Amino acid sequence: MALLVTIIIISLLIVVTFEFGRSMRQHYLAAANLKSGEQLGAIARSGIAIASALLEQDGKDASFDTFLDGWATLELTDFSGLFEEGGLKLSVIDLSGKVQINSLIASGAIGTGTREILTNLLISGEFAVQDETEARGIVDSLVDWLDTDDMELEFGAESSYYQLLSPGYACQNGPMNFIDDLLLVKGITRALFYGVEGKKALKDYVTVYGDDGKINLNTAAPEVIQALNPQITRELAASLDEFRRQKENQDLLSEAAAWYLNVPSWPGDVVIDAASLTMASSYFSIVAEGSFDTMKRKVTAVIRRAQQGKIIELNRRVE
Repeated sequence: MALLVTIIIISLLIVVTFEFGRSMRQHYLAAANLKSGEQLGAIARSGIAIASALLEQDGKDASFDTFLDGWATLELTDFSGLFEEGGLKLSVIDLSGKVQINSLIASGAIGTGTREILTNLLISGEFAVQDETEARGIVDSLVDWLDTDDMELEFGAESSYYQLLSPGYACQNGPMNFIDDLLLVKGITRALFYGVEGKKALKDYVTVYGDDGKINLNTAAPEVIQALNPQITRELAASLDEFRRQKENQDLLSEAAAWYLNVPSWPGDVVIDAASLTMASSYFSIVAEGSFDTMKRKVTAVIRRAQQGKIIELNRRVE
């Protein structure tokens, strides 16, 4: 009997020792991961601070924004020397080069300029939209989503439509706050929003920041440039894009909204409504990714640059 008790005690000690060792290893790994997580967070936050400072200084030094500015080339910068351990990838996206969804409602009225531009973008063949009728339905539904009344436009939708869905929900009847809210609007499918094979993602060409209806011609994507006037072909947009990326043309980009007429191949009768253009940007998205060993952490911050370059952070997301 004594031998049996001894064997049981030894067996229990082995199990306890094993469990203790496993527990210690788990605590050690958790502590190491916590330390690594804190380090990743600090690196990413440093990236947001670096980009914000650069944008602030740029706002003080220049009255216009281009792809030739320092903030626009951050993704090519090597930050390896800044940190003893870990790395940083940093990029800035100019949101003022995108189509402003909230400018569809300008001072309570329909923003006709943005409506036309968005329709042109949707029917360009680059997105999962079949024809102009479908595009018009999407734009009408967006206007109804944003306006404060309950009267449906010809192809639009108000709360009476959305409440019949499962699950049902109310129409926003106000400004859109998050880009993902586009998926709530009638006609905007996941294929249109995220893109599918052979078609681009609408979310990459529109923004919920800003409502003055102005697009920075210096930083707008070629697809958006084409949407500014149906006469602008893919080849013309590509020529404009090449022109604005050449260092010797940088000063021209600040002179006036009509600088595009200096593009060598640009037809003189193809004009862009100056009321839809700006050369200066106010909204930016900063993406900072910290890395350490095999771990990564990405922080995205949206900022507004006010007068004298003052930086106002609007939101921050950690992934």
